[in-house]
Amino acid sequence: MLPILLLVGMMTGCELESVPHGDLYGYWHLEAVDTLSGGTTDVSDQRLFWAIQNQLVECSDRDNRHIPIVMHFERSGDSLLMDKVFVNDRPNGDPEVTDVGEISCYGLRSLKPHLHIDQLSDSKMVLSAEGLVLRFRKM
Repeated sequence: MLPILLLVGMMTGCELESVPHGDLYGYWHLEAVDTLSGGTTDVSDQRLFWAIQNQLVECSDRDNRHIPIVMHFERSGDSLLMDKVFVNDRPNGDPEVTDVGEISCYGLRSLKPHLHIDQLSDSKMVLSAEGLVLRFRKM
């Protein structure tokens, strides 16, 4: 009986921490990159992912064709303001990315992207920036 009382006491003494970015946190598969002029690039067969947690975004290619990157971000309403972009390479000190061509595979056209959240649910996310619309599915 004592273990049950201890367990109940521990559970009632804990507070649930709210997630400040709601459904934004998670592991997202980049499925399509649309241009505002109407073109669409279907990348659903590629394993390009964005992992979003706390104030970090990690972009990775599970097929290892593109460099993995990490960015800091701040959310302000429906905007995601990204900071510098770094190669996710701890042994070599996470060098800063200086060529936007190295990260364009992730739908990024800037080294300091400012993304707008057009749609966000528990399963889909649509971001737009600099003439592109990025479509994701939550894994």
